Amino acid sequence: MKIFELLSRRDAAYKKNLLFFLIAYFFVLLNYPLIRASSTTLFFEAYGAKSSPSAWLWAVLFLSITIFICNKLQSIFSVQKVFFVVSLASVFFFILSSLGFYQNLKSFAYIPFVWKEIYIVLQVHLMLAYANNFFTKEEFKFILGPVGAVGSVGGILGGLLTSYLSREAGTMAVMIVGIVFVMMPGILFLFTSAKIQGKVEKKSSPLSSLNNPEIRKYVFYIAAMVALTQFIINIADFKFNMAFEMDVLDSSKRTSYLGDVYTITNLLTFCFQFILLPFVLPKVSEKNYHLFIPVSYLVCFMVFAGQGLLSVAAFYVYLKASDYSLFSAGKEILYQPLGENQKYGAKYLTDMLVYRFSKAMIAVVLIYLQTSRMLNILMGLFLFLWVGLVLKLFKLHKKLFERGNYEKSFT
Repeated sequence: MKIFELLSRRDAAYKKNLLFFLIAYFFVLLNYPLIRASSTTLFFEAYGAKSSPSAWLWAVLFLSITIFICNKLQSIFSVQKVFFVVSLASVFFFILSSLGFYQNLKSFAYIPFVWKEIYIVLQVHLMLAYANNFFTKEEFKFILGPVGAVGSVGGILGGLLTSYLSREAGTMAVMIVGIVFVMMPGILFLFTSAKIQGKVEKKSSPLSSLNNPEIRKYVFYIAAMVALTQFIINIADFKFNMAFEMDVLDSSKRTSYLGDVYTITNLLTFCFQFILLPFVLPKVSEKNYHLFIPVSYLVCFMVFAGQGLLSVAAFYVYLKASDYSLFSAGKEILYQPLGENQKYGAKYLTDMLVYRFSKAMIAVVLIYLQTSRMLNILMGLFLFLWVGLVLKLFKLHKKLFERGNYEKSFT
């Protein structure tokens, strides 16, 4: 495989850096099923699935504050130190919420359900932004599949561990074990290099790097595409939550069922990352690759349009698995032509701010529109808009990057 050919030509420091990156990323994806399943179960017990859109709105508010803080911190400290702070803060919030819920304080169920939406975005996207800068575009294409596969293995094991612990020891045990694994990548990521392709990271605000009008327009298209994916996925997520709450009533069974869903999702993600991406990405044009994703969603939407839990869960699993793998990989490649600090700035804007603000927008809609017919209409509309957006994005991509215009105009 190309990844082994690449590693055979690199020095020991490069291999060590990649190893610590992979292990840290493994634990990021391992901890998420544990935290997500346990926090979701506690929230549903306290407030019910219909209250989840309002919690998503709170998540956006606190994510905005957190991103502002992280953006300031990264203008002073390395991405590794910022990542460590995020991990440490997450451990504090999850421990606090667990102690509160253990004391029968219902409102403490809100904390982990909201914070899980924040910490995973920060952990995943800080690491991927670092990788996007550390590796060249050609290296990134070959490494992205194995990196995603390692993360998927972590997610699979995390899902299996969630199901096992919930059956044997209950939901709170799942939360406690998840807290331990949240801190581990924060420590491991500190052992990666603070240098980017032989240069020390620039200590300036990443968002301030997006000062060119054409680059802002390019990043806007990526952000719009991210927003549409979140509209679609969160509609599917809401439909799944409603069906899941009605069909699965016992607390431990709920956590176990969610663990099984996340295991299957990550198993499918692994297949996409390890089997499909390493062979497809180097051979298929970026435009055709990005067109395939919404078209495949549309086909699956028509196939799995039923209202039963199994049908809704099947569509949800495909959306989540392909979002973690196919869309995530394609999106990361779109950042590659940008400058070093522009990549961090673009990811802060799209993968953190827009990612969650779009969830807030659709959450407001879901508070008032909860009929299956309206949700299906919105789903179809957003999918067709996605296809049109891809065409516009790659028209600009060709203008900026495929004809040498970027070097002439923006450097």
